[in-house]
Amino acid sequence: MTSGPHSSDMLDLRNKSTINSTSGINEPTHENILQFHINMAVKEYMSGNHYDTLIEAKNQYFSQTGQVNEEDDDYEARMNSFNDWYILQFVSKRNTRTVIKDYLTKYQIDDRLAKSLLNVNHSLLEYTGNTFSGKIILKDILHDKKIILPKDHPCLAIVKRDIFLGRTLEIDGMSYLLSGICILPKEVKSIFNKESKKIRKLKDPKKEREYLMRVEFLKTKWKRYGHIGAAKIFIFED
Repeated sequence: MTSGPHSSDMLDLRNKSTINSTSGINEPTHENILQFHINMAVKEYMSGNHYDTLIEAKNQYFSQTGQVNEEDDDYEARMNSFNDWYILQFVSKRNTRTVIKDYLTKYQIDDRLAKSLLNVNHSLLEYTGNTFSGKIILKDILHDKKIILPKDHPCLAIVKRDIFLGRTLEIDGMSYLLSGICILPKEVKSIFNKESKKIRKLKDPKKEREYLMRVEFLKTKWKRYGHIGAAKIFIFED
């Protein structure tokens, strides 16, 4: 992340949930309902009967993206990223569906929310600026499209022109960025553009997932070998 950003370039996106009790499960009263349900699923599916599945997921995720240490300055962001992946994308060898699918079925969440939570967009993103009305513009580099976030979006702080791995959900025509993001070095943007175009042409979701996990692994490697230029780390096989 670039140091010393101007206030106009910084998004300070804070979580501001208000929670009411409804039909046995708490729900927030504003647009943060999506993150709320993810948080509820995290709380439920990280202990008890789900503990073995959690360990399986951790072993798979960190073997593919690089190990994490509590002393790392991006420790919280990486753990948030793991949580998002575990809940929304991971399928255990002992199961046939994602955690969120199981959660939605168990609590009979309405179709509108379920559709959003089941269609996560995991991608390589760039914060490019704001609309005249203050809405946040992200460029989806991998899928070559624009994503618009509301101006009061509750999430993390990112700086204009930041490139990062992240996940978005869409509901009622508006997208929301989840808290698990991985900031990447801007100096290799051209490499990301070139490789993303190659992956996009394949039209293969599995290849996309492998590519994004590879990018996160290389980010971890780059952090570990800070004396080596990013261009020498972010190398992708043909």
